[in-house]
Amino acid sequence: MNMGKTIRANRLRCNLTQEQLAQKLNVTAQAVSRWESEQGCPDIALLPELSAVFGVTIDELFERSQEQHLDRIEAMLEREAMLPRADFDYAMARAQEGAHSARYRGRCLTLLADLCMHRSRGYASLAEDYARQALEEEPEKKDNHSLLAAALGGGLWDWCATNHTRAINYYKRFTKEHPGYAPGFMWLLDSLIKDGRLTEAGEALAGMRAALGEDYHTPLYEGWIAFAAGKRDEADRIWKRMVEEYPENWFAWSMRADAYAKQARYDEAIACYREAIARQAPPRYTDNEDSIAQICEIRGDTDGAIEAYERVVEILREDWGITEGETVEGYLQNIAQLKAGDSQKRT
Repeated sequence: MNMGKTIRANRLRCNLTQEQLAQKLNVTAQAVSRWESEQGCPDIALLPELSAVFGVTIDELFERSQEQHLDRIEAMLEREAMLPRADFDYAMARAQEGAHSARYRGRCLTLLADLCMHRSRGYASLAEDYARQALEEEPEKKDNHSLLAAALGGGLWDWCATNHTRAINYYKRFTKEHPGYAPGFMWLLDSLIKDGRLTEAGEALAGMRAALGEDYHTPLYEGWIAFAAGKRDEADRIWKRMVEEYPENWFAWSMRADAYAKQARYDEAIACYREAIARQAPPRYTDNEDSIAQICEIRGDTDGAIEAYERVVEILREDWGITEGETVEGYLQNIAQLKAGDSQKRT
């Protein structure tokens, strides 16, 4: 029996309406309805009270398979920007337990890494808020600026703090052990090029080509190696050739757009993002519209940014069925903030 059916069965056994159960738990009747229709789950903090209302133990009320627990954890990560401590502890405990099972080990280890990164991003967001407040109090304090830069992922010239040697060493070992897995070479190439280790990047590119064969990734990385070597015109020619050779591949257009955006060549970037959008088939990704929105914000084009963010929300709802949670709420907040700022300018 799934959780929604369990709640409904116990509610009916106790002769309670959805409204009466909601009142006892201090939630809305709509929340109870979502639980029973499996469109949501009760907050973990409600479990003791819910079990008390029904006169059963928590285990009796919410006994689930390992698969159901993992599904719930993945949904929590998708929905929440920062998991409450109780939810985080529950998720970590379940994933750690599942990691001992041969059947679920891979999935649970991925979840454990995702949970830690999710919490890290949540704390980074808190750090950003506190650092901004600290700068309002002490605007010339270096530590506050350093903390804000770290929280925002800002650029630093300090090579010691920003080089990618650890990632490079890992992926060098990884690609030796898994030479047929092309994405491993891509992760290696990304870090090598960022660190200017272009001779090694050329060697990694050869490994990627051997594993993958010829596709748009080859000219993509050839262009970035040329760009990092200061040969910008050559890089442009290579990326132009990339979309000519793979004209219907939206990834190729999107990657060319990224290259322009990273050079602040925004008109060319937006044009290529639009070419990528035109070539996508459902379910569409939101990255291209998101990038256009960010460029519009940089340029002060509020209307353009709002339109692009609205298209992102539309894609999430129509193509992925995501109508609530952290992902959608973040974009809706962006739209609201842009509209509020635009309204203030006009008044």
